Amino acid sequence: MKMETRGIQFDHLLVYKTTQLRENWQDGVFLIEDLILAEGIYQNGPVFFSVVPSKGEEKYGDFTYYLPINGAVRLEDEPDFHFERNFYVEEALVMRQADQALDFYAAIDQLKDYANEQNITIDDIFYCVLLEVYGDIIIDLYIPIRNRGDLA
Repeated sequence: MKMETRGIQFDHLLVYKTTQLRENWQDGVFLIEDLILAEGIYQNGPVFFSVVPSKGEEKYGDFTYYLPINGAVRLEDEPDFHFERNFYVEEALVMRQADQALDFYAAIDQLKDYANEQNITIDDIFYCVLLEVYGDIIIDLYIPIRNRGDLA
């Protein structure tokens, strides 16, 4: 797989945070997509999420799901969701179509090995951007390079 270095930026995001089993990563995607249908919110970019390993529990992760939308929203009846104006990572290691590995967790290991070989210091967090193309999902995997940009 080809490794690249690039940034990522989105504006106007609906955000949902949860701790869950790592294998259930799709649950948050479905939840946020159901919410926008119910609330009539217009999606204008791909769903993506971050995962940070939960302390002391390898099977669990702290997930944050992001959905780019057309503008600011207030969801008073949905306390688990909030709005963020922007998201920005200046520089990250990137692998396109990360699901061609055994799973995207295996792709993360490939990126970490590459970072070690290249003496690149990376953060513990990673982002999976889910791009829908002709009915299939392409996964772009981003691992931020340490001290090269963060949530704005």
